[in-house]
Amino acid sequence: MKRSLGFWQLLAAIYFCVSGGAFGLEPVVQLGPGLAILLILVTPIIWSAPAALMTAELACAIPEEGGYYVWVKRALGQPWGFLCGWWSWVFTWVDVAIYPTLFAVYVGRFLEVLGYAPAIADHPNLKWGIGLVIIVPLTLLNLLGTKLAGESSLAFFVILLAPFVALVALGMSRVLMSPSATIHPFVATGDGAKNAFGVGLFALMWNYLGWDSISTVAGEVRDPQKTFSRALAIGVPLVAASYLLPVLVGVVVLRDSKLWDDGAWVQVASLVGGKWLAISIAAAGIVSSAGLFGATLLTGSRIPFVLAEDGFLPKSVAKLHPRFGTPWVAILTSAVFYTAFSYGSFKDLAVIDVVLYSAALILEFIALAVLRRKEPNMPRPFRIPGGSFGIACVCLAPTALIVFACVSRFQEKGEVALGFGHVMERGQVAMWTSAIALASGPVVWLLGRWWQNRTSTQSPPERRR
Repeated sequence: MKRSLGFWQLLAAIYFCVSGGAFGLEPVVQLGPGLAILLILVTPIIWSAPAALMTAELACAIPEEGGYYVWVKRALGQPWGFLCGWWSWVFTWVDVAIYPTLFAVYVGRFLEVLGYAPAIADHPNLKWGIGLVIIVPLTLLNLLGTKLAGESSLAFFVILLAPFVALVALGMSRVLMSPSATIHPFVATGDGAKNAFGVGLFALMWNYLGWDSISTVAGEVRDPQKTFSRALAIGVPLVAASYLLPVLVGVVVLRDSKLWDDGAWVQVASLVGGKWLAISIAAAGIVSSAGLFGATLLTGSRIPFVLAEDGFLPKSVAKLHPRFGTPWVAILTSAVFYTAFSYGSFKDLAVIDVVLYSAALILEFIALAVLRRKEPNMPRPFRIPGGSFGIACVCLAPTALIVFACVSRFQEKGEVALGFGHVMERGQVAMWTSAIALASGPVVWLLGRWWQNRTSTQSPPERRR
């Protein structure tokens, strides 16, 4: 494949792999402004920075197509590499489901600001159909080449950030006049602090995950030994700032936490800058959904491609387009799954996403530590400082956060009816669903091994020359 992604395209793709602007923070703000600000500040230190540092070291040292799948396979062996790749790919099925839905939500908001009142939210089939508006053209962009997909991410990046820069510029004076309003109340009325913290932590972990995702296209990045570390170093504070500053303005302007539902940023923009800013933010929501979907398809489609190269999926999935050099079958395969999963709503999306992603991320951290010992002389253009202590901090901090978040969410209250008179706490339902998703990895691995053995025994022996 051609190395066609430059620094700015890579930075934009990283931004959309991790974030899509402040859209998606509404459920956190609903829990309370003080808690939202605290989590926005703390989560990147414990969660984002370690993942970005790990990605910078391994992507610069092993800039190969497949990224984290290759790292884990090289450090721990094929079975663990497969699990890392499979869990990450399944994670994208669930994760990407929300983007066409958000696209439909902000199309509705955009039309409302213009004076129309379409009841899009009340018609699931209509929402799904509107979501196809981004799925089809962005799939085509990915098929036409990595460079074009990267350039589209860069354009989306500029269009997305511009109205939020205006929002912050116009609204920051209100924050300076009433700074205490940004943290009071700490937790919204009626929400227990412990329960709210667990729910909010999962939501922020979801909003801050994905730093390793772009590594899957490392074989298509120009000068990856330098480009990756620079882009990641800028990406972490950029994402944190694009969350923190708009939320500071938003919680001062829109004080009632109950009003922070999907699309609340349009109302905030209207209060700060009037109709023109509300229209701009609604348009940014549409662009955000498109950028998120395009970046996820770009990075997620490389996993079935490398799995097919290793024989765990049909060889046809590893085909490259003769003209554009893109893994077109893998892209179309991923797009089909994303289209199917984009129908309907996923109430516990953040939980399933974070658990699947975290399981793969832990394997990547283990691979980081193992490769330091196993291949100490491997050239590392970027090296995490601090020796063994630095590696331990990078690996253990997010792992401890994962355990804490899972335990907190498992204890979340609120009964869910399972049918036939059975009920279960909402947190337990979400975690058991995540456990089933994780169990699919070993099952598919065993099926893949069986298929490999079957096809190898059925194929005729090579004729001696």
